Amino acid sequence: MNERLLIDPALRYFLEIVRHGSINKASQTLHVAPSAVSRQIARLESELGSQLFERHPAGMRLSPSGELLAAHARKARLDAARVIEEITGLEGIQRGTVRIASIEGLASYLLPHVISLYREKHHGIHFDVMVTSSTDVIQRVCEGLVDIGLTISPSPEKNIKVEKRVMAPIHAVMHRSHPLADKKQVSLAQLGSFDLALPTENTTIRQLFNVSCSRQGLLIEPVMTSNFVTTLVHFAMCQGGITLIGDVSIRHLGESAELVSLPIRDREMSGRTLEVQTLAGRVLPKGVADFLGDLCQALETQTP
Repeated sequence: MNERLLIDPALRYFLEIVRHGSINKASQTLHVAPSAVSRQIARLESELGSQLFERHPAGMRLSPSGELLAAHARKARLDAARVIEEITGLEGIQRGTVRIASIEGLASYLLPHVISLYREKHHGIHFDVMVTSSTDVIQRVCEGLVDIGLTISPSPEKNIKVEKRVMAPIHAVMHRSHPLADKKQVSLAQLGSFDLALPTENTTIRQLFNVSCSRQGLLIEPVMTSNFVTTLVHFAMCQGGITLIGDVSIRHLGESAELVSLPIRDREMSGRTLEVQTLAGRVLPKGVADFLGDLCQALETQTP
């Protein structure tokens, strides 16, 4: 059963325009003619007596009335999915899909572990994991495109419920034979004396690193940047290199026996926090709520 059965087509078309910012792009996703999408939006605007979109050269943007309708439509879509899952559950079969958006470090190591354990008990639950930036994780949760978000959030966000918040300090990771490997902790100045591989500029690790270096008057240029955690980790495996990874992620590295993880002596790098987020005011489907509990418990056991 599909939640589309319980949602007015006009609302579905409306949400696709919100998502893509264009009637043509929305029609392609919906596999209908652009004129059909336009008619549905015209009907909504006529019945509500208000303009829902502001037309701009760069695309269609929500009007104040459209913002209100978008919030309602997103929750209606999520509620429809939850009702369908509960109806299916009455037949004694728990089915559904848990949609997750996560920063890469957690999606690479922690999430697969928790999902695997959960699937041992709940064979009817499937997972859709989107790896993206911290900012996009928050946006996807707010728009109802995912059920759960794992991200680094520097400040409170409107419409976001924080289900779990844990410390996620950034550590320097290197081969056990590295000259710094026997230290209890390291400074940024010490790291600058060696080949350093860093994540790209859109990650919180890189942003905090840049802020800390600027505050300390340090100019440290990485010898390599990558948007792929595994690439950074394997660079650190090459004995002479160092990379930076969140403490929670490093605990799940398969190569951890060959690697050393050291705290960094810096308030920004050590004060980073990880959040598990859901949409505020939403009643989660049972499968999502159950997995969320397991995920939060796993994070609790993986942090000091």
